[in-house]
Amino acid sequence: MLTLLALITIAAAGDPRDHYDVLAYDLEFAVQPQTRTLEGRVTVHARVLAEELESIQLDLVAAMEVLECTDGEGRALEWRHEEDTLACDLTRPVGRDGELSVRVHYRGQPKARRGGFSGFHWAETADGRPWINTSCQGPGAHSWWPCKASYFNPDDKPEGTTTKLVVPADLYGVTNGRLVDESDGHPDWFAPGGGRWKTYSWEHPYPLETYTVTLNVAPYVVVERMLDLPGVEKEVPFVYYVLPENAEKAAVQFEQVPRMIEVFSEAFGPWPFPDSKFGLVETNFWGMEHSTAVAYGSSYPAWCQANGERDPYARRNRFFDYILIHESAHEWWGNAVSADDWGHFWIHEGFGTYAEGVYVEFTQGRERADAYFRTQRNGAMLPEGRLWRGDDPESGDAYAGVIYSKGACVLDTLRHFVADDEVWWKSLRDFNLAHRYGNADTEDFRAVLEKNSERSWERFFAEWFYGKGVPITRGTLVARNGTVTVTVEVEGEFHLPVDLAWSDGTGEVSRRVWLEPGDNTLVLECEGTPRDLRLEHLSRVLGRHKIEVESTSETEGDR
Repeated sequence: MLTLLALITIAAAGDPRDHYDVLAYDLEFAVQPQTRTLEGRVTVHARVLAEELESIQLDLVAAMEVLECTDGEGRALEWRHEEDTLACDLTRPVGRDGELSVRVHYRGQPKARRGGFSGFHWAETADGRPWINTSCQGPGAHSWWPCKASYFNPDDKPEGTTTKLVVPADLYGVTNGRLVDESDGHPDWFAPGGGRWKTYSWEHPYPLETYTVTLNVAPYVVVERMLDLPGVEKEVPFVYYVLPENAEKAAVQFEQVPRMIEVFSEAFGPWPFPDSKFGLVETNFWGMEHSTAVAYGSSYPAWCQANGERDPYARRNRFFDYILIHESAHEWWGNAVSADDWGHFWIHEGFGTYAEGVYVEFTQGRERADAYFRTQRNGAMLPEGRLWRGDDPESGDAYAGVIYSKGACVLDTLRHFVADDEVWWKSLRDFNLAHRYGNADTEDFRAVLEKNSERSWERFFAEWFYGKGVPITRGTLVARNGTVTVTVEVEGEFHLPVDLAWSDGTGEVSRRVWLEPGDNTLVLECEGTPRDLRLEHLSRVLGRHKIEVESTSETEGDR
């Protein structure tokens, strides 16, 4: 689903994938665990953007075998599968705004990448039963199904998907959306050569990035309850799918889900996918933000704590269940609102990581959230670290750890600069709701914030989102002879506020002063003799700070 601007600026030449807009995908996947083979049929429904389209180009890795390509009426099409590109020649040219459908029948043995996190995972449960999951943000959806991959074109989200999973009858198949049917048997196009099979049919009536399409097959236990969520008119299914041996653990851990969704709904807007579900699927890898079927492969830390068991992810889970909170936050940031191009990847991971701190604040308080954000600072303060990843890179080139930690810390810093929580939370909700189900970039976020705050944030965005590194401050605060003197050097091209507080003859005094790059000397006149001079919340400004307060015991160090 391309934006209006993208539709207007499509050129006749260039990337052939820019010549059409995907409207929907109809997905059919048959999984054969014994041979580790995936066979599928993918139907792409599209609208033409070029003056005329004679061939449609899709992404599909060379390792997958194309068996047949047909049009919407079942007529065979000529096709070429070279490297990771599949081109299907149409039976006749289709003009601008015309619609077409192409079906690709294919087969292969997709694999996980070395290291075990990304790819198509063929695994077994402890008792030797098949346990199959996908995680393809890294390699791209085209590593296991033909599509216009978000890896290259994140701005083209289909308006919805339907999926049929064909699996052995003793297993359960889970994907995006809401289950609409389950039936015995398999379709005619799939010839497994024996055995009992079952088909699970799902519908997801919302846009999504192709890497969030998921396939999960295992002997799952299915637990469902209905949730009454803020801002949503009808109850929403909360369903989790876990291995039988972990059902007790999941019952303890996932009691946190209703409160988590309430927090994110209050901070970012109502649950985005009420006609689907909120879903958690136990996977054989750590986790991934699959839309309405979030992959959960963590340790159930709440159960570990309640039962005195060791948590292998204790360091990551010390504030909350990291996978549960982070991957679920992506339903708002990454799934509901997606980057217009991967140069703005921070919208996914920066907001997703910031949401972790929001969860801490709403459940444990602001001081605890401040402590959480301090844990993110080491990864955020790389000298060359920059949130903006360049002009329209591919996903793999744009991805970097800095978009997580620096993205979260810059948002926390920006909130401190704004200094108005009503404006701040309204801006986050407005940004999400304005671009929900579509795409956005950094400037879209700035526009919303500027509208709500009625001030320009051009300089902040230039320095913190597009610029590199973080500020380093060194200096002193001196209270003497009825004045407060601020002497601070700012290393780096950053402007930042320093909030001061002291007591004098008039009572408590608070002042915000602004520092510029280079040397700063500011003298503040006081009504009386300033006492108890202190810095307020400088640790909420990302950077390395060493500003000493003379004649007090309080120093704001490298925090």
